[in-house]
Amino acid sequence: MAGRRPWARLRAKITQLKKTIANKNEELEQLRADVPALVRAVNQLTLENQKLRQALEGPQANVIPLVRPRT
Repeated sequence: MAGRRPWARLRAKITQLKKTIANKNEELEQLRADVPALVRAVNQLTLENQKLRQALEGPQANVIPLVRPRT
């Protein structure tokens, strides 16, 4: 009986590791599926940021106050 215990522990460990591998593979699959959407979001934000920076660099609009400041 003493000879079977190490094998039983090894089988249990193998089963545990197979479950861990399966979980990690699921997680990796989900991460890979998320990448295209994240890339699109980053590209969109980059374009918006670029447009905002260009707007700041452009000529400033003339603003005329409706009420003149008191001196």
